[in-house]
Amino acid sequence: MLFIHPMWNHESERIGKQKCTPIGYALHVIADLLGFVGLLLLLGVLVYLGHRGIAGGFRASMCWLLAIPFGVGVVSEVLYHVSWIIALRHGFEYDPKKCVASWEENGRRITYKWEPNK
Repeated sequence: MLFIHPMWNHESERIGKQKCTPIGYALHVIADLLGFVGLLLLLGVLVYLGHRGIAGGFRASMCWLLAIPFGVGVVSEVLYHVSWIIALRHGFEYDPKKCVASWEENGRRITYKWEPNK
């Protein structure tokens, strides 16, 4: 998934990761934003190349422009995976059946469950 990353299963997972590792969560958010920018760049480059093909002046050497959005997508994917590696190093786990996130902090297990009316 080069440009779009999987959504959170539940608010407990999202907020749990944020509490577990703020740096990892920030990288996750940056990865999501970069993926969106990369997708917009891909659409823009395709429209530009299509326009140049219809209006004239298209050269095969212009296809290198496609490397820009794919490069942004690769950076986004790397940041996404690094964010999860950081979270996993902190022992982050999410139980989708119970909607509970947990992680290790100072030698003890912390759990978090989102309550909608708090």
